[in-house]
Amino acid sequence: MEKDNQDTDRKKGGRPKKSTVSWKSKTIGVCFSEPELYAIRHRAAKANLPVSVYCHDAVLNGVIKEPLKKEDLETLKGLVNEGNNLNQIAKTAKFLGAKRLENAALPL
Repeated sequence: MEKDNQDTDRKKGGRPKKSTVSWKSKTIGVCFSEPELYAIRHRAAKANLPVSVYCHDAVLNGVIKEPLKKEDLETLKGLVNEGNNLNQIAKTAKFLGAKRLENAALPL
């Protein structure tokens, strides 16, 4: 009897239980193609994290960018076209010389 009493008085070993708030018991399945999985593994290795921790942090802390609106996209395309035109003019001016380009641009 004395031995049974000693067993009940002894503290149980092991790690204390986590609270329900910090205990992660739910899972979500996500499918990746081979190249995507390779890229995720590479990024996780660069960050020196396991893949699951990297994905968890990326989902919770990642920034989702909304796509551009049609009007914004058209404005951006217009700016790109103007930039290309400016570059062509600068290239031509460098090649021909500024004075010759000025003469070519003047109306007849």
